[in-house]
Amino acid sequence: MRPARLRRQQACHSARVDIEAFWDLVEVANKAGSDRTQLLTEALAQRTVAELVEFDLQLERQKQRADTWQMWGAAYAICDSHCSDDGFWYFQSWLIGLGREAFERVVADPDALADVPEVRALAGRPSHEWAEDDWPDWELLDYVAAEAYERITGGDGDDFEDLLSAAGASGQASPEPSGESWDFEDPAENARRLPKVSALFPLSPIEERDARTEAVFADFLAQSGQSEEEFFSALESRVQGGK
Repeated sequence: MRPARLRRQQACHSARVDIEAFWDLVEVANKAGSDRTQLLTEALAQRTVAELVEFDLQLERQKQRADTWQMWGAAYAICDSHCSDDGFWYFQSWLIGLGREAFERVVADPDALADVPEVRALAGRPSHEWAEDDWPDWELLDYVAAEAYERITGGDGDDFEDLLSAAGASGQASPEPSGESWDFEDPAENARRLPKVSALFPLSPIEERDARTEAVFADFLAQSGQSEEEFFSALESRVQGGK
């Protein structure tokens, strides 16, 4: 770590981004629409290093509140089953992007997502027809503080992760939902647990979903110029190389 950067971090150790400041930053950024990630990153780049750490700690705390099986079930229905671990992780970030009032309402009752305008706008539209901006995820929210840190210090993500760890961050990078799980493919159980969401977003037949997935994969192979065997061979090599 360069001495100048270390002095800057030490000098600002008492800076705070409390919960009010966190939500103010998110909601001001939201006014920029599709440019909100850029605006939020620029706003954070005007802050101290300690404030960036505090922002990410607040982000972690809010995501943990949304990290429940009930919320995952709602996300699974809304996205017509296209909600993997990563999908749900970034769905949590998207919930924060709805703003504090909506976030508090749906964290208290995930079925209240059926009343959120941004969710209702997706109802009745097949997910494979959604535009990229329609998808309920905000992946880049997880990286804005680290990006701002790199801009103002010249450091890298590892430096920032070390600061977060020292400040007590859990380092969680995927869902660890609380509550009771259930089979999200069970329509009766979905209706019992999430009556409004399941009524608004009934799962399409699994055969249709499988066929769309196969079509997307085939299109990917065609665009990449790979055969299925070549794709899985390359994937296996990457997995083996990462061990």
